[in-house]
Amino acid sequence: MASRFLTVVGGLNMDLIFEAKRAPEAGESLDATSLFTLPGGKGCNTAIATYRASHSKPRSRQDSNPALDIASEENIQIFMNGAVGNDAFGEELKERLNSHNINTDGVLTIPDERSGTCLVIVDSATNDSRNLGYQGANLKWRPIDSNSITCLAAGHIPDLVIAHLGIPRKTIESVLQIAREKGVDTLLNPAPAYHLGKDTYKCITHLVLNHAEASTLSGCTVENWRDAAAWFIRLGVKNVVITLGSKGAYFAMSGGVEGVVDAVKDVKIVDTTGAGDTFVGTYGADYVKQKRKGVWDIRKAVWRACMAAARTIERLGAQEAMPWLDEIE
Repeated sequence: MASRFLTVVGGLNMDLIFEAKRAPEAGESLDATSLFTLPGGKGCNTAIATYRASHSKPRSRQDSNPALDIASEENIQIFMNGAVGNDAFGEELKERLNSHNINTDGVLTIPDERSGTCLVIVDSATNDSRNLGYQGANLKWRPIDSNSITCLAAGHIPDLVIAHLGIPRKTIESVLQIAREKGVDTLLNPAPAYHLGKDTYKCITHLVLNHAEASTLSGCTVENWRDAAAWFIRLGVKNVVITLGSKGAYFAMSGGVEGVVDAVKDVKIVDTTGAGDTFVGTYGADYVKQKRKGVWDIRKAVWRACMAAARTIERLGAQEAMPWLDEIE
């Protein structure tokens, strides 16, 4: 079966995760109850989530179950594009991706720059998290060839380009424009939510964002996510998915199809870090899987993304918490 190629363009950060009884107030010092140093960043997280969503969890030969070893059915190759600093964090981030067989030819090492770093404070009382990021090398990434789309996938034409705004906005807009010119599908997760040029929306096949981001970009109130989706579609987006937290996710297509997928019930929230990236990666993997078959059921893709995100928030951390294909099913 021929391979499919999925490219991710986005940030790579090392996450410093502090767990505390509560987040400190302004001017207050508190002791954390635990500290973890874990690879992260929206781009890196999404690449890992996409890989896991299209491959079964590795098993020892003794524990292998042929009924669950279905990775070969997906056969999706993942390519990561971004930048790290010339430091230990950068090496660890690339090693993490390589451990998942993700191609890192597009991950540039920027001399005399620090790798992106994110401080995550997890409130053990509510299990909510607060993030403070330093983008560092991420802000200096540029494609190897600004007029090529194959340079993002080691010479292959990607079936889907997933992009985040952890990379400078103008660079991402240029990547989306080139993809459109070459007839390549795109998925933009505009996080953080910077305003885009209106012509950029014509280059977006899938816009996946949360309700707060949808409000920021569209000017609609947070509660009016249907109006926000309609605004994006009028600007040229083909598929819009707005995540609604405990309410699930809303989707709308340029052809008029819309709906809501309910959130997974009875989920024990441990850590919400990485849930959004898991959603994006799983949705992207399912789109590429369906594209191979010549079909597109957006509700199914959103449902699987909700399932994967629910599995993620039941565990601590971002990448380690992301489910494999058989765990989603």
